[in-house]
Amino acid sequence: MFAVILLLFLLNAALIVLTSYYQSSELAVAQVKWSDLRRKNASAGHVDSSVLYRQGLSDLEKLKANIPAKHEFGRVLSELLEAASASGVTVGSITYKPTVIKEEGLLSYQLSFPVAGGYAAIKSYLADLQNNSGLLVIDDVVFSNSDPFVEKVVMDLHLTVYLRGGV
Repeated sequence: MFAVILLLFLLNAALIVLTSYYQSSELAVAQVKWSDLRRKNASAGHVDSSVLYRQGLSDLEKLKANIPAKHEFGRVLSELLEAASASGVTVGSITYKPTVIKEEGLLSYQLSFPVAGGYAAIKSYLADLQNNSGLLVIDDVVFSNSDPFVEKVVMDLHLTVYLRGGV
């Protein structure tokens, strides 16, 4: 009986030594990987300010290139009306107010018009406006429905279109 207990004790001790030896090398490798990942993650958030500045200038140039010229206002307005037609909504009378932004060399048109149709069609039209290629800002949206039993929503839309060449 004593021999069996001694044998089990020796087997247990050998197993513990073997396991700890194997795990210690794996643990050291895992700790090195973890430290490298932490170091990379910490340095990823720190970008050189000159690189960030150059990237910002590049982004501004891309934005300016996407702004239509002043003489393209008719095309921009036509795109808005075509998007409305494609979405299945009707557009009421459009009012606009031009404003010159001298310091940027831009001309802004503040447009206001009602759009009527089903909720899904109006939602589709708003999505089309967001995907417009020019510089267009949706300033205000007001929804109304005069009859709760009919799905005809009227959206009063106020947006600003920016054009190059406002000087």
